[in-house]
Amino acid sequence: MKKTLLFSAAALSGMTLILAACDKEETDSNNLPGGKGHILIESTIKNDDGASGASYLVQVEDFGKEIKLDNALQVGFSSTISTYGNDVYVFPSEMIRSNQEIVRYVRSEEGLTRVAAMQITPGSSPYSLIKASDSKGFIPLYGLGKVIVVDPMTLEPLNEIDLAQFAHSDQSADPAMGIIRDGKLFLTLDQVGPTWMPFEDYRQVDVVVIDVNACKVDKMISETTTGLSFPTRPFLPGMIFMNESNDIYIACCGNFGYDKTYVKNGFVCIPAGSTEFDTSRSWDLSGTVIEGTDGYKPASIYNSLYIGNGKVAAFVACTELNGDNPYTSHNSIAVVIDLNNKTVKRIQGIPDTDPHSGSICEFNGKFYFSAYGVNASGVFSYDPATGAVEHVLECNTDISYLHIF
Repeated sequence: MKKTLLFSAAALSGMTLILAACDKEETDSNNLPGGKGHILIESTIKNDDGASGASYLVQVEDFGKEIKLDNALQVGFSSTISTYGNDVYVFPSEMIRSNQEIVRYVRSEEGLTRVAAMQITPGSSPYSLIKASDSKGFIPLYGLGKVIVVDPMTLEPLNEIDLAQFAHSDQSADPAMGIIRDGKLFLTLDQVGPTWMPFEDYRQVDVVVIDVNACKVDKMISETTTGLSFPTRPFLPGMIFMNESNDIYIACCGNFGYDKTYVKNGFVCIPAGSTEFDTSRSWDLSGTVIEGTDGYKPASIYNSLYIGNGKVAAFVACTELNGDNPYTSHNSIAVVIDLNNKTVKRIQGIPDTDPHSGSICEFNGKFYFSAYGVNASGVFSYDPATGAVEHVLECNTDISYLHIF
């Protein structure tokens, strides 16, 4: 995944030609980086190979407005973001190794202010911060198999949890995304091999249960019945969630739809009040036809966000749409997954997207999907009450991250 590209000032000056809704204007030097607005967007401009390019954080005042990068904050290519309230945490790029630091910004309607930073070990691969309180947060180190406990305000390290004993075959169990319930952090372990895919001899779902106060592992639990694997992507918090009954559900990616001999993907469940899996609630989606398609079946879950009433908004992969280059292939489609009725239904009106888009967020009862399609791209709203879809923001670059304050 190591890529190289230095984006020059000349490339930045031509950016208004790349963004469909961009134009040049004079920028007040007193403006904060990121610009004015309440919609935070990471705009990613990829090269033809799809594995290199540049990314920028920018705020938009409202959907339908023009995106202007004059005062955007440049971040690493496809850098991952965690957001809590007005705190925005930016993590270093995995695809282009450059500045190895985690930065906390405080955003306002006027822009982004840098307030804290933390240098990290190259190759440690932090992707997110799981906030327990204003004084404690957990940063999984995907590459090292450890978890750093930090003060989320100052990013000063407080403790460290080594997960080496839980790793399969190598030294890192690849801690990914987690959720806190009843004073316990349920942290998924991706357990990937040198190809960044699950080990062929270890297709199961592992979760470590960590005592939040003591910062120690109570135990590891495993779901070995269904053959599901790769629980959550390490930068997508919506892939592990609680329903109205406080049952934890975990979305599992499998092999991302590019190995037709192994397309298992779906959900596993840790019921409320329990620290064990209930395998009767596990669901492998790979045998379910997606309603509204030509018989396609999910080969992977790329992202998800709980809607409520047992329904999940998601992007899923379809092998029928795979291209030669996984970085540019438009093989991801937007769907609604019904956990109760075991159905998957396509959301008509949202185009198939490549992997650099695919963010999902909620605001005032509507769900917003970023998609980079062949004929349309940008942000699309979905109203679960009516099923209506609207193309609310046009932009011919990828939108890697989307959050509405």
